[in-house]
Amino acid sequence: MTASKIQTSASIIEPPVASEPTGIPARGRPRIRRDSLMTGVKAAVGILGLLGLWQLAVVVTDPPEFILVGPLAAFQELFIRPDYFVTNAWVTIGEALAGFVGGVLLGVLCGALLHYSPTVRTFLYPALVAVDTVPKVALAPLFIVWFGFGFESKAFVAMAIAFFPLVINTFDGLSSVPHELKELARINKASTWKRLTKIEFIYALPSIFSGSKIAISLAVGGAVVGEFIAGSKGLGYVIMLANSQVDLASMFAAFFVLAAIALVLFFIVDFTGKKLMPWKSYTK
Repeated sequence: MTASKIQTSASIIEPPVASEPTGIPARGRPRIRRDSLMTGVKAAVGILGLLGLWQLAVVVTDPPEFILVGPLAAFQELFIRPDYFVTNAWVTIGEALAGFVGGVLLGVLCGALLHYSPTVRTFLYPALVAVDTVPKVALAPLFIVWFGFGFESKAFVAMAIAFFPLVINTFDGLSSVPHELKELARINKASTWKRLTKIEFIYALPSIFSGSKIAISLAVGGAVVGEFIAGSKGLGYVIMLANSQVDLASMFAAFFVLAAIALVLFFIVDFTGKKLMPWKSYTK
């Protein structure tokens, strides 16, 4: 096979990865946007329906306020003290984002190391699985001993929880590269860096972003876990304080804010993935 034929084969194989979106008719995109909008509307209707059923159950059964309150009481608490919840929400968001970024960087690096080094994979992979089975609540006091009671310890707890999904998904994504493309790169004497950036990393991106969408929600939970253990601010602290005062309205209000934060961050990661992977954004 001549070099020109090899290059021609490469041009045939590679475009579906990088240029598939350009082949999507523009007239099909508004329909996809309408479908996405309808999906969002249906999700909102479902959430509102569940909240309505919850409020109806509270009105009908009329339980004591220290047992259960309705969503209206929680929303009323949000409107009465918006600054209180917003201030603490920003603390939790900062901790979660720091942990998420650290988890992504370390997880992708570790996943790539496991893929490219069988020796490291043999020794490190079982250890990672063993560490992941340890409840992160048990690790939180250790991070507090190492990093103190401030921002850093909560961010490290969030990173520890967000780290493992990125390791597994990165490893699986890099392992999914077709053998034919690897052989084509070898025949063309492509450098390791070019194989990683032009072929393998492109194929791993969908898996990495799938892990990232899981990790961002886990990072929010990790930040709250750290605030449970040793927090003086943040939504985890708000929940613990409300629990000590048997203030279920404040507790559920904090839950709602946490859910909103997790949803927004999830969709931001999803939107980023669609922008970086346009060939995965549309269906024919």
